[in-house]
Amino acid sequence: MTEDIKTTNAPHTWTKEEIEKIEKLIKSHTAREAGEMINRTKNAVLGVLYREKVKRGYVPPLDSKFARIRKYRKGFN
Repeated sequence: MTEDIKTTNAPHTWTKEEIEKIEKLIKSHTAREAGEMINRTKNAVLGVLYREKVKRGYVPPLDSKFARIRKYRKGFN
């Protein structure tokens, strides 16, 4: 049996130009639309935008209803 679909686990890296372009596109388009324009998925677009935000110093608030608090972690009281 031959396999026509080839998949890899290696993530596609983003170039600086792609990141700059997506940051401009997201201001006037949805993540899905912006992703389609550069042949990426919505989740890939949202992921790279979040990672860039974290690199710039963003720290999610601990009291956010969206933050997942893991009570089993050491030091949590």
